[in-house]
Amino acid sequence: MKDATIDLTAALKAAGFKATPGRLQLLEVLSRVDEPLSVLKIQKRLGKKLNEVTLYRALEAFAKAGLVRRVDLGHDHAHYELALGRAHHDHVVCTACGAVEDVAGCPLAPFQKKALKSSHFKSIYSHNLEFFGLCRACSK
Repeated sequence: MKDATIDLTAALKAAGFKATPGRLQLLEVLSRVDEPLSVLKIQKRLGKKLNEVTLYRALEAFAKAGLVRRVDLGHDHAHYELALGRAHHDHVVCTACGAVEDVAGCPLAPFQKKALKSSHFKSIYSHNLEFFGLCRACSK
């Protein structure tokens, strides 16, 4: 879900990356969609402008820097979505057709506090939560 228009060049530079055409195009692809994309789908949208290895490296570096979010949708590969300018959200995934929807308003803040109190950790800065089931169309 797109929340705001982001200056991708400034975001790359603020995260310590050069704003190369390939990096900008990669972030632009993710900024135009409302669901996490697989590397294959990203590569198709880029028109093969980045090879697969370079694309994986860029996505993982961007995830580490907080520019993109790596999402596990229960497949044998990762999906990625833009993290910039988007409120935290989780996902619900249809296991039959693969439809993905954002779930806004994460209720896990109290649980995170409880997890911290009962662990040896000093902080929790992130989590991912995906719900799996059947959409209305597939459950008919």
